[in-house]
Amino acid sequence: MTARRILPSAVMSLLIGFGSLSAPLLAQDAAQPAPVALVQTVEVVSLRPSFSHPARIEAIDTASVRPTIKAIVTALHIEAGSIVEEGDLLVELDDTDFRIALATAEANLKQQEAATLKADLDLDRAQQLVKNNTVSQREVEYAQAQADVAHARVDVARAQVDQAEANLKDTKVYAPFGGRISAAQYAVGDLFSPGDPTQPPYIATIVRLDPIYAVGLVDQANYFTFLARRVAFLESGRSIPPLEIDLILPGENVYPLKGRFQNWDNTAVSSTGTIAARIEFPNPDGVLLPGQTVVIRGQVIEPIEAPLVPQRAVSLDQQGHFVWVVDGSNMVTRRNIQVGIRSGADWTVQEGLDAGDKVVVEGLQRMREGVTVDPKPYES
Repeated sequence: MTARRILPSAVMSLLIGFGSLSAPLLAQDAAQPAPVALVQTVEVVSLRPSFSHPARIEAIDTASVRPTIKAIVTALHIEAGSIVEEGDLLVELDDTDFRIALATAEANLKQQEAATLKADLDLDRAQQLVKNNTVSQREVEYAQAQADVAHARVDVARAQVDQAEANLKDTKVYAPFGGRISAAQYAVGDLFSPGDPTQPPYIATIVRLDPIYAVGLVDQANYFTFLARRVAFLESGRSIPPLEIDLILPGENVYPLKGRFQNWDNTAVSSTGTIAARIEFPNPDGVLLPGQTVVIRGQVIEPIEAPLVPQRAVSLDQQGHFVWVVDGSNMVTRRNIQVGIRSGADWTVQEGLDAGDKVVVEGLQRMREGVTVDPKPYES
């Protein structure tokens, strides 16, 4: 019972004590200086945005020197690493059996053509005799069937001649296009047999060197960002800025010829979350070889004008990118912006900022809407 009587008076004492302390505390808060915010004035600058990305050299075309017939290799016109031109003779195979096969097929064709001529004459004779009732209609039909069979045999014989000619032609293998050829996997006297699992499947390979691809694996998120910005450019009626694309060779040497964007791959690499982008480069001297590791560097040809802010000044939440802007009375307000491309440690701004705006670069964690700050210049 005593505790119940003392509790109200104790609570009152605490409230009175807190009331006596609250006024000085509030006065102290009001006397605190405004937080310091390091700010930077937005400037519209002229810049040529650029990017760099690792890549790998790949041939546009690769072909296997692969005869389609089984025969002994009689001659090889292949020097490992040499440049061949389209139509150059590379391999010769023994054509003895194929010349014999062609002669046999041609003789069979002549025989079938002679048989067809006789069948046609028999049919014509039967058709004349049936008019005089000398032979029956059944004999005419039989003669017609014999003529049809003879004509069909001629067609078969002609196909056999065509096949024999193709086989004979295949005893010589020519370069399908110009490029650099590998070492031969066969020697003169070896038997080439297509489909034999115990032998190499081809004699050599050719890679086309001019032009050639530099292939970079781009993160899928960046790929979709690129597509979205491309669509935005086109929908706004603006043309996509042309790029100047260089190739950086090992040792920081710049390849003298410029490249051009060719295409994106038709599939993504699920294991790495990337998609391949192909840049085509002229390679008349064969300096670039498949498998080389290089760096692609792209830069906008014509400078663009845009406001520039440090990346560290830009925040992101559910509403999108935003910055804190300090007005003439040193009051902070939030400004939603649409960022563009990166330029070093800065970000271009497409919408939301103008030249002369002051954005907070450091001290962001203390910024709130309507807070008054003590702005100091930011020095990078």
